[in-house]
Amino acid sequence: MRIKAAYPWPFFAAMAATLLLFFSFQALFSTLPLYVAAIGGSPADNGLASWAFALAALLTRPLAGSLADRWDRKPLLVVGALVFGSGPLLYRLATDVPSLLGARAIHGVGMALFSTTYQAFIADLLEPGGYGEGLGLANTASVATMVVAPLFGERVVRASGFSALFLALGVVGSLGGVVALVLPGRRRADRARALPSSGGHPGSEDSAPAPPAGRAGLLRAWRQPGVRWGTLGMALLGVPFGAFIVFVPLLADARGLGGSGWIFCAYALASLFTQPVAGRIADRWGTGRTALVGLALVGLAAAGLAVGTSEWGLIALAVFFGVGYGAARAGLDACVQESVEPALRGRGAAIQYTAHDLLIGLGSWGLGWLAGRAGYGVMYGVVGGITLLGLVLIGNLRRQ
Repeated sequence: MRIKAAYPWPFFAAMAATLLLFFSFQALFSTLPLYVAAIGGSPADNGLASWAFALAALLTRPLAGSLADRWDRKPLLVVGALVFGSGPLLYRLATDVPSLLGARAIHGVGMALFSTTYQAFIADLLEPGGYGEGLGLANTASVATMVVAPLFGERVVRASGFSALFLALGVVGSLGGVVALVLPGRRRADRARALPSSGGHPGSEDSAPAPPAGRAGLLRAWRQPGVRWGTLGMALLGVPFGAFIVFVPLLADARGLGGSGWIFCAYALASLFTQPVAGRIADRWGTGRTALVGLALVGLAAAGLAVGTSEWGLIALAVFFGVGYGAARAGLDACVQESVEPALRGRGAAIQYTAHDLLIGLGSWGLGWLAGRAGYGVMYGVVGGITLLGLVLIGNLRRQ
């Protein structure tokens, strides 16, 4: 029987920084697609804006993972938090699509630096056998803010306009960078984890041989079956997630349902309560099984968006999507982190989330093109089909 985990203070301090940073990011979910339209962009330009963010993130993640493993977690967390948190301020300066794409790219770099290192930082504080529950709980910090952030974004835009929103979000995000400054370095984090009140054990990273640098370290992480399987699953999850985040505001607008803030709120609440529970289930039932069930739910929810025509119908589908995404992410994150040694945690997270970003970006770009020609109903039907077909293929590969 696994001993119930207790978490040291750096765990909750990192979650606090994440809350602030992702609030500043997620308030853009319901408003940025409308801003793209306001400056003359098309549905395809919305997909391109998502792709610019994702491309910058996926190019940054391998370097972020390597540096976090070779140097220390804290410097990457702080730099990433400062760039990520101040990103919305750049949107105030973007008055056309090309300049907005540049702002999105810089914002994506900051997100990749912070979120890649965050996975490794949190895993350093967890006990073997508790990665699912611990990472599931830590990931709720980036989901909880979505309950209110998109609604906040909509309200500010209606009351004061886009410039006021970008300024407010830049201030909130910068506060997240300030919180990141109080986080301990790796050696101090290991000591905090080893305190009797934390229920942990001293980390073995200082005594372990350093992994090879650069590409060799990434290849060493990739050779772990858990990393490969977790990466394939996270790549597949990127397609419906990108479609949900980028195009739901436009779907709601096209169907005359008003704002999408409540839809994101429903998704966030469902994912928020699912991830810690799903993580505990993954620790006991298996990370792979938990992730496969989550992916199936996501695929069905995406297919449902193709035909949902009422606000309450879309809210119900968002709940369904949130449960599936929470279960899939908890299982996949735990699968990767439990399969690598401590000195490769950053690289494992980098590989996993590079694949996620790549499919978010490529999927959103292609899906934006499809939506512009065939409509959002056809687009979401295609997303559901891709997800369910990919689930079958990945499940078969995993059994081989």
